[in-house]
Amino acid sequence: MTNLSIKVMLSFLLVAALIPAVSAENRLDKLDSKAFLLKARNPDNRTWCTMDGKVIHRKSGSDTANAPLYLGIAFNPDRMLAQVVIDNKEGYTLGQAYAGNDSTTVIPLNPDGYKKSMLSEFGLRAQDLSMSFLYWNFQKELAREDIKGSECRVFILQEPKNGEIARVYINSLYCFPMKVEWFKDKYVENEEPYRTLEAASFKKEKDFWIVNKLKLYGPGWRTNVEFDEIDVGVTAENIPKTLFKELPGIVK
Repeated sequence: MTNLSIKVMLSFLLVAALIPAVSAENRLDKLDSKAFLLKARNPDNRTWCTMDGKVIHRKSGSDTANAPLYLGIAFNPDRMLAQVVIDNKEGYTLGQAYAGNDSTTVIPLNPDGYKKSMLSEFGLRAQDLSMSFLYWNFQKELAREDIKGSECRVFILQEPKNGEIARVYINSLYCFPMKVEWFKDKYVENEEPYRTLEAASFKKEKDFWIVNKLKLYGPGWRTNVEFDEIDVGVTAENIPKTLFKELPGIVK
């Protein structure tokens, strides 16, 4: 992934940021903290992507659980729309505006909601998948660190309503998140996060690099997400009619 002519796409499960390659004359890593974050929050390209795979959850003292997982994404000029479906039974529509305070929406496909969320049982949150953490309030930037051999700028961001903290590692050249760690209500140096999400591997599909494996973990549990069927294209051309699915038994 060293050829700068190749576009880079990170799909943090349900959310993705599509970032064009950066030339040597336009080094994003030279931007100040807020300008760099603004770039990460505003993808330039207009694309769609479908991803079929599975999610595997292991918890201490319990049997391993797994289920099919689907993600569909469309990037529009000012907003990303996505859908995540687990086990063809539970699904959510996600909206992420690139600007504005009220930027993230999560709507269950079932109008009555889900009393017992399978997504939660697998350690996932819908807003993780729309990368809503990128849009949290900027607190400070820390010293840069290497993640999987890539230099990353490290930011402390805070959720504006409940105060949850995210430490986000963003590739300094391509401007996409490689890792995020969550803390309950405050950040203390050297304190262990209670949840962590990492990009585990990449796959080239057409002219895009896509994260096809993710790992999410916390004390006593681990979740792996693996996508083995991926398709991607330009938003203005050939958007699949089934980009957003209808679930059996759901009355609109």
